[in-house]
Amino acid sequence: MAATAGRLLRTAVFMVYDRHLAEDLLQIAYERVARRWRRVASGNPEAYTRRVLVNLAIDEKKRRSRRDTPVGSVADLDRIAGPPPAGGLAGGDLDEVLRALPAKQRAVVVLRYWCDLSEHEIAETLGVSRGTVKSHTARAMAALREHVREGRAHER
Repeated sequence: MAATAGRLLRTAVFMVYDRHLAEDLLQIAYERVARRWRRVASGNPEAYTRRVLVNLAIDEKKRRSRRDTPVGSVADLDRIAGPPPAGGLAGGDLDEVLRALPAKQRAVVVLRYWCDLSEHEIAETLGVSRGTVKSHTARAMAALREHVREGRAHER
């Protein structure tokens, strides 16, 4: 737990945009892993925990979209991981566009570009095919590119 908590908490924050909810989901994920520890310990416990966590976050996103409850900000992440790397989208822009993505597209983007997982690892984590991972990535990246284009058009 100590070795993975920081990475998994950052992943959860990107998935749900609410630090407190992310902590709750991580705790639930660790509880579920603990109940299955004998089976999980011989494999890759971090990957299994990440899968449980991502599924919990996707389920939470579905519940929230039904309730239309406001969530926290990706700025909460600054307190966890420090400032984002230089270049690319500004924090507010990234927050806005990632928040607008459907839950599974956001999951793919976070797992690929934040957690640095391969397509195969993402497919295993989400329980989908590699083709689905590729299509979610393509759609999410198209949305990100469109958002950047729109932002540049507004700056002129």
